[in-house]
Amino acid sequence: MKLFEFLKLSEEEQYKATWKKGAYVDLYLKGNIAIELYAVNNFYVEIYYERNTTERLYKKTFKQGELLDKYLDRIHLKINSFF
Repeated sequence: MKLFEFLKLSEEEQYKATWKKGAYVDLYLKGNIAIELYAVNNFYVEIYYERNTTERLYKKTFKQGELLDKYLDRIHLKINSFF
């Protein structure tokens, strides 16, 4: 699935596609927000949750850039500790 096809889906279908077709990458905690990062083919989806209630708040989709930066050091450390 390409990003354009993903964005044509309804909001709920986008969440389901993320969980079904995406690969879970990492969890990022910021204050009362938990952010799950998924890789779906050639793009990423962040799903934002309220930490105390686990209520789903919203999501962001992107291919690269600033939103991905906060994960890079953490992913690099995980890869290096694996080898």
